[in-house]
Amino acid sequence: MTPGPNTQRNVIFVMASLRFSGGVIEALRLAEELQSRGFPLTILVIWRCDHELPCPNLPVVYLSAFRTNSPGLPLQYLYLLSKFLLLAAHGMLFGIRRPSAIFLTHFSTFPFGWIAPWARTYCFNQDIEWMFVPTGTPRTLLRWIILCTSRRASIVTTNAYVDALYRANGVVSIGQAAIWARREWLLPAHRVHRDIDVVVIVRRGHMKRFDLYSEVLPLLHQQGLITFAIAPDPDIHAHLLALPTHAVLRPTDDELRAIYTRSSIFLLLSDTEGFALPPLEAMGAGCVPLCRDSGGPRCYMDGPFAANLISVDEDSGQIAQRIKTLLADPHHMATLSAEARNRFAQGLNDTLQQRAECMDALAQHLRHP
Repeated sequence: MTPGPNTQRNVIFVMASLRFSGGVIEALRLAEELQSRGFPLTILVIWRCDHELPCPNLPVVYLSAFRTNSPGLPLQYLYLLSKFLLLAAHGMLFGIRRPSAIFLTHFSTFPFGWIAPWARTYCFNQDIEWMFVPTGTPRTLLRWIILCTSRRASIVTTNAYVDALYRANGVVSIGQAAIWARREWLLPAHRVHRDIDVVVIVRRGHMKRFDLYSEVLPLLHQQGLITFAIAPDPDIHAHLLALPTHAVLRPTDDELRAIYTRSSIFLLLSDTEGFALPPLEAMGAGCVPLCRDSGGPRCYMDGPFAANLISVDEDSGQIAQRIKTLLADPHHMATLSAEARNRFAQGLNDTLQQRAECMDALAQHLRHP
């Protein structure tokens, strides 16, 4: 059902940038689904960046030509907030007259909701983002900003783990726009020689623990294991080249599926994850996940995979020993590999239904006067 002329809401999705990341992908996916339900929609991007995600099906406008890696970001940010406020005050924001709904998709976008009181505000909370900054005053302040903004807005989360953490802080969501890996990551079951023992994806941010990967990968090399380290970022790739591993920069999805098919274990060492899509994508190829208990992986690492959640207290030596123990039992690994594909297929069907229910509730909320 398409909203009628009196209930139609112009919607703006405020994005920090269009960088390659799971969070950006999910925000664009949510925007596309709303657009398909008849809501006029614009993506407003604060900063440009290298290697942007394409989004040919959505109208995109940029608040500036500033780039994410340019100096003076704090001053730029104040200028951009002022520019947004000035445009909105004149009643015209990039061709949209007073958009009546604004989606905030990252903590850096939250202040834009506070300076647009004429719009209904929504937060797409995919993670516990205050955990992305060091402990102390910065984390306390960011937590306060995120929770205050979320409490005055309507929020959508992505899974039971994130939803429960916000609910514990007094923030109740409209629903869960459930995340799952796309169907094309589920590959046919067939016997294959897995000549890669461990595959990892190493990303930016202190919570993603490049330091821990730098300790574990040499230990695995000392055990004679073959590892592949994938980097979405050239700087990270440059650091990986100094480690005893096969370092790959931004493989295509087809190349990534081929790597997963050849890999026995996907290792994730993050401190915190809102969901963690890569281990799940690897499961579709029968690659067994081994993840630090960072939150999000609990959404799919249940049943026999619960034993593969690594305590955050375990050090690099203990993690390397876990991997050695797993690989030493081919029968158990074969069982887990088959179960990984089954868990992927089961979750794919379950989350599609849950997401459809959330989108119905969100669309109804947007249409409500």
